[in-house]
Amino acid sequence: MKNPFCLILSVLLLSASMTSCNRDESSGQNKLLLVSIDGFRADYFDLYETPNLDYIAENGVLADYMIPVFPTKTFPNHYSIATGLFVENSGIISNNMYDPETDRYYSLGNRESVQDASWYSGEPIWVTAEKQGIPSAPLFWPGSEAPIGGSYATYWSPYDDDLPYSARVDSVINWLQIEDETAPGFMTLYFSKVDSYGHWYGPESDSVATAVQEVDQQIGYLLNELGRINYREQLNMIFVSDHGMIEISEDKIIRLDELFNLEDAEIIDWAPVTKIRPDDGKTDEIYRNLKESERNYTVYRKSDIPQEYGYKNHLRVPEIILVVSPGYTVTSSERLAGSEITGGNHGYLHTAPEMRSLFLAMGPDIKRGIKSPPFQNIHLYELMAKLMNIEPSPNDGKLDSVKHILN
Repeated sequence: MKNPFCLILSVLLLSASMTSCNRDESSGQNKLLLVSIDGFRADYFDLYETPNLDYIAENGVLADYMIPVFPTKTFPNHYSIATGLFVENSGIISNNMYDPETDRYYSLGNRESVQDASWYSGEPIWVTAEKQGIPSAPLFWPGSEAPIGGSYATYWSPYDDDLPYSARVDSVINWLQIEDETAPGFMTLYFSKVDSYGHWYGPESDSVATAVQEVDQQIGYLLNELGRINYREQLNMIFVSDHGMIEISEDKIIRLDELFNLEDAEIIDWAPVTKIRPDDGKTDEIYRNLKESERNYTVYRKSDIPQEYGYKNHLRVPEIILVVSPGYTVTSSERLAGSEITGGNHGYLHTAPEMRSLFLAMGPDIKRGIKSPPFQNIHLYELMAKLMNIEPSPNDGKLDSVKHILN
């Protein structure tokens, strides 16, 4: 699975093993750290106390919000940020997918599929960097566990949700102190708790406030450690989220079994973008039944999905999808029995205000103390390539949409 010339490292306080290979020295540009706070809705910045994020905004660039790709799910958006591609070009159309060409399934819980490079199209930024002589360390970034482009990043690790946040920060600090040719010029951090608590308790709960505070404290720890090693003024940092969050409840339920016979189709993904794979000869009947009952959702044949969603032109998109209204949940009577629907969810239309995501940046090549208008997250790949002075791979983004951020 791993390059035989790679060495297994213990990165000081980082308990997970990381793989390292010798590479050419980096380009000499300022290094780049990309940080994801999963599920951090754009308005959390105003709703909750975030003194360290406030510091970054005051000394860098804060966007009004960032527009995620459709659907507003974790893997599609993280991978689109990394590649600059809409999902119809990246291949990661959802957290759960079926590929009719290979008759295989992909899900976040299926480690074999997550680590299989054949699911991923495009070129993530760490691959672009490695190809041009910049070692990379995409810690826990979706897609980084697979040898996309034929090889792994210089440093990578299988996802470990139990790894303490402080150890994740320590790994970045340690990477920044490497003085040989393996020193990474591109690194990532990933924090999941804001998203998890948003799902469990709802976006405007005390628990989410606590999760936001905890992540903000870790960002403060990062800033303090950067100061300790005299690196705070030398590192370009981008802080993002993949999507927002909206409250859900049992008052907003769509029971799919009341709309058509579930035995006539396979439900690849339930909500909020419901992917329906009809049995042979059942497509017209299922579509007709769903269209006649259309309320709090929009049903599409694959050919009719709006082009601006950047979604329909991929073989993994099934013949019928439902796009439900924000806050609604698609389920069935059987799935609903014995369970309750509370807390929050995401995955809704990318233009919904509740799905808006975070963008913050600070560093020597970033403007200081300005507010940016909204932009789509597919433009970040071009921005990161510019910051590292590397040639971007073909993508759907445009540097012109984000160059106002740069000095």
